[in-house]
Amino acid sequence: MKWGNRENEEPGRLTGGPPVVCGAMSNEQPATALKPAGEAPPTYLGRAIAATACCFLPLGLVAVYFGWRSARATASGDLAGAAQSSKVARRWLIAAVIIGVLLDLLIVVALGLLGAFPSSGAQ
Repeated sequence: MKWGNRENEEPGRLTGGPPVVCGAMSNEQPATALKPAGEAPPTYLGRAIAATACCFLPLGLVAVYFGWRSARATASGDLAGAAQSSKVARRWLIAAVIIGVLLDLLIVVALGLLGAFPSSGAQ
């Protein structure tokens, strides 16, 4: 089949194929389109390890633990337990990132107030 721009064909239409009809599109989708049955929930294990290394160690370790539990439950076929552990891991992950960012900002402000960042004009 070739793309046709001949006299008796519409531009952009394949020759020999049925016409393409674009109807009104709906944003409504069935609930199964959001999460198919039997699909494993995300473990957040990689993100939890990154948050542990970069943000706040104590809460990150808890997120890693629950991410590991979610992966283990998924491997054993317990999708309900995996979903619950995934949800808990996500909460701890968010808490680790937020507290880590807030602590970093607090440290930068404290160092700035103590004069760790001298201005360019003061000598």
